[in-house]
Amino acid sequence: MKKLITMIFMLLISLSIFSLESDNLKGSIATLTSNVGDMEVSMTKDKKGDWILKSHLDGGRIVQRKEEEIFRMEQNQIKPLAYSFYQKIFFKKAKSSATFDWKNKNVVYKEGKTESSVALEERTLGPSTSQLQLRFDFKELDLENLPEEMVYNVFSRGEVKTRTYRIAGTENIKTQMGEFLSYKVERVFPKESQRVQEFWLAPKLDFAIIRILDINGRETSFEVKSFEILD
Repeated sequence: MKKLITMIFMLLISLSIFSLESDNLKGSIATLTSNVGDMEVSMTKDKKGDWILKSHLDGGRIVQRKEEEIFRMEQNQIKPLAYSFYQKIFFKKAKSSATFDWKNKNVVYKEGKTESSVALEERTLGPSTSQLQLRFDFKELDLENLPEEMVYNVFSRGEVKTRTYRIAGTENIKTQMGEFLSYKVERVFPKESQRVQEFWLAPKLDFAIIRILDINGRETSFEVKSFEILD
């Protein structure tokens, strides 16, 4: 269940609209229907000019999940500011939060009852925004001369970890929103891992991730149902 919910959120955050014409991030709202309930993800701008990325999965008595990340855009780079997470699956609850202190170069975080901090490196992304940064960076690439891999530093569960994505060519992908020529990107895991995670980015949808395949004990595939640009 936890793997399913995480993958749903990863898909939906990638659907936030990034304008080709003005290079400005635009607010959006997206919905995905799953076997555990409907999830809604929104991205809006606050009065300070920062962005708030929220998700809410309502699975009734089985699962409830809320996640929020506040971040700032500096040129084409996401700069996370704060993160919060709450999840309940049946009677099991999980809660975490993090504050990114860029002045003092550290992340103060809570994981359950544990509270600590870790050093913050430049260009480190938050738990929710690595796929969103991948999409922004893909827009800047020369599509005729793509790199083999793209590497990011991501804060997750009390650590700053390296996350690598391999570009694996193009495919035509059918979704509920139509068929799109897409770039396939694979997340790189250790050789001993059996985990597989693949993404498809569609240029016609401003390089939104339109499909995710996750194999982690079982195979799960996700496709967006709808999304809307907010004024």
